[in-house]
Amino acid sequence: MVEQEAVVVKNATKCYGKGQSVLNGLNMTVARGSIYGLLGASGCGKTTLLSCVVGVRYLDSGEIWVLGGNPGSKGSGIPGPRVGYMPQDISLVGEFSVSGALYYFGRINGLDDEEIDTRQIFFSELLQLPPANRLVKNMSGGQQRRVSFAAALIHRPELLILDEPTVGLDPILRENIWNYLIKITKEDNITVLITTHYIEETKDANKIGLMRCGKLLAESSPELLLQRFQCSFLEEAFLKLCEAQDNAYTRNEAEGSKLEDVGSDLSNQEEKKIAADYKVVSERQVSRSKRFKALLAKNFIQFLRYYTGLIFAVVFPIVQVCVFFVGVGNDPKELKIGIVNNEASNCDYGSTFGNIWNDEITCRFSNLSCKFLHNFNDSVMTQKYYDDILDANLDVQNGKLRGVIQFNQNFSNALQNRVEYANFADDSDLSASQIQVFLDMGDTQIGLYLQKKLFDRFLQIFEDIMRDCKYSPKLADPPIRFEDPIYGTSDLKYIDFMTPSYMLSLIFFLANTVSTTLIITERLEGVWNRSLVQGVKTEEILLSHILIQSTIIAIHSVMITLLFFPIFGLECKGSIFAAIVLVFLNGLCGLMYGFIISVMCRNHTMAHYCSAGSFFPLILLNGCIWPVEGMPKVLRFFSYMLPTTLPSISLRGIIYKGSSISDSEVYFGFLISLGWILLYLIVTIFGVRSKSS
Repeated sequence: MVEQEAVVVKNATKCYGKGQSVLNGLNMTVARGSIYGLLGASGCGKTTLLSCVVGVRYLDSGEIWVLGGNPGSKGSGIPGPRVGYMPQDISLVGEFSVSGALYYFGRINGLDDEEIDTRQIFFSELLQLPPANRLVKNMSGGQQRRVSFAAALIHRPELLILDEPTVGLDPILRENIWNYLIKITKEDNITVLITTHYIEETKDANKIGLMRCGKLLAESSPELLLQRFQCSFLEEAFLKLCEAQDNAYTRNEAEGSKLEDVGSDLSNQEEKKIAADYKVVSERQVSRSKRFKALLAKNFIQFLRYYTGLIFAVVFPIVQVCVFFVGVGNDPKELKIGIVNNEASNCDYGSTFGNIWNDEITCRFSNLSCKFLHNFNDSVMTQKYYDDILDANLDVQNGKLRGVIQFNQNFSNALQNRVEYANFADDSDLSASQIQVFLDMGDTQIGLYLQKKLFDRFLQIFEDIMRDCKYSPKLADPPIRFEDPIYGTSDLKYIDFMTPSYMLSLIFFLANTVSTTLIITERLEGVWNRSLVQGVKTEEILLSHILIQSTIIAIHSVMITLLFFPIFGLECKGSIFAAIVLVFLNGLCGLMYGFIISVMCRNHTMAHYCSAGSFFPLILLNGCIWPVEGMPKVLRFFSYMLPTTLPSISLRGIIYKGSSISDSEVYFGFLISLGWILLYLIVTIFGVRSKSS
């Protein structure tokens, strides 16, 4: 009967990119209860081979059997708690303490807290671990590797895979680790597959495999290998094997044939028997709820101990809302206007107010230009008098004035004739009774603001004149009258227009900023793949992040709504709860969008570029800065498809119209948000799965 093998690799081939072969028809066998040392230079394919063994990556061709099953197949237990995996990188959460790291990996592998406590004490003594409360990010490289090693061993796996575990460790501790590995293979029948740069330390391994260029040059016990090449040191044997491989490549290239791998010790018949006999169902099953609780605890600890992010999450929304209310939508102040008053010069700098009196026949006007200029709010418009219109226009061109107001010499008399004679007034009187205004419209908003203020001021003074002359003030009203609006008020400011879109854009990119880095950070730190090796599912990792971040988004939604309505006094005529829910859904939408960026981008820099690059088009097209109705039809249709445009219209309806969820204007916004959330989630799941292949 064939000895049961822990790992069997047959004709393994794996390529990256175009023709970049990492594994090239590799064969390998690892016996149960033994230590297998996999040696080779950096880049020879060791880490790739191990990631395929644990089921994180998949071969392009060939077969792998691990503990009797194919990695990833149902019932194989791999990925899962049957294997312990220490990657080449540290692969620990920087915000974890020593205790937190061991608790996390113990829990996702099904251990109770009491068992974890017991084993933590043991490994602290064996590996000389730092104090239990010290954070990983505050440890030295060697201390981090020791904690990573303990995390791989914490649940006593059947197969222990260690990728460069002793790098940076002192010789005494390295010897202690090897003694412990020898002990657990003999007493507990645990299989150890270890890679190392220290070739000579594998002299205690049961078998070593010398790997180069994606192939095994030899697979034998250290003693037999030394005898075969008549060497005293394994490094000499490795060097001779490399020279032999180079010579064989040269010879076979000349002959047009391929170099054959050293091959597996098993025949095809034996391999088939192993594949048939090893269909074992793992007894080490971990409940999904236990794993999920461990993931939630990990994410929560990461958030709380990442102090910069915590401060950002609390302070940023408050600062942004305060800056919005203080800096946007208020009336411009202290605008300087030039005055050319050919009727009353400088009005004696306020001493002349303009006169209106009645004689027995008619109403008489004098210096009404001063009446128009008197008590004009100086906080809005600061007046500077000029004698010549050309000098005033020159100051406008030089940016010293926002505009010029000119009164004709006989302004009051002409205005009197205009009032008295109406249709019979001369053209000269009609022209002279006009107030001429020359504005700098280079700044459109300032120009339009001054137009409105000056027009309102004229109507106010003209009504006073009609009243003083015992005429009906309605004669001063223009023939169009704007009644009280159906929704909103007549004195809405620009900030009222921007508020709904700004609220949703703020929560969208607040959530996006956080989630943009989540998956990238976990993948770069190696925690993502290491968790997958222990049986955690991709969907579980995503869902744990979504739940923790959703809690934060809910807090942000309530915070932003409170800041806008009770604190800064914005009135919400509809349901405040509906407004909070809509803001929350848009935050969740931003969270999912950030996940997509985090999956598609390889590093933080590219992710931030994508996030910032998509922020400005969204702000410009979602109706926050300018109404969507001002866009061309094609662009308008695209705008309505954005995740914040229709929800902004819905929120505007809730705030200013008091619309309910049953109104189409409102529920369309909710549906659009839910649709984008679902789409982003599906794309994220498929993106993560494609990255794992």
